[in-house]
Amino acid sequence: MSDNTLQVDIISPEKPVYNGAALSLVAMAHDGEVGILPGHAPMVTRLGIGEVRVTRGTLANAVTDRFAIRQGYLQVADNKVVVLSEDAKAISDLKGVKPEDLQRLKAELAATTDTAERAKLQADLDWLLACDKLLQGSK
Repeated sequence: MSDNTLQVDIISPEKPVYNGAALSLVAMAHDGEVGILPGHAPMVTRLGIGEVRVTRGTLANAVTDRFAIRQGYLQVADNKVVVLSEDAKAISDLKGVKPEDLQRLKAELAATTDTAERAKLQADLDWLLACDKLLQGSK
């Protein structure tokens, strides 16, 4: 790895999702997007639900890989970026979101008064909506 690249690892509980050199990375932090270039200062941030874009290759022939991320943490240190996420998938691996799944979650959310259960259902609904949006944007 040269001083002009980052080493990037994107890891979900199921399996490693990405491992390789990159020119840059853009991730959805809990409070907005964060961009990482080689030489970035060390940091740790909480991730939100959204997308991570990893740009690799050369400046003349850059390729961007896109991943759906369901919360977690991002750490930067010594030109290495580690993304640990509750759920991470390459957008090309996502399957379509079924309207009946959205309707079911919305109905369960409306019928539930338990605060912890509402938070879990809301997070599940937000994840499906984000995946659907990312899928629509990749077409």
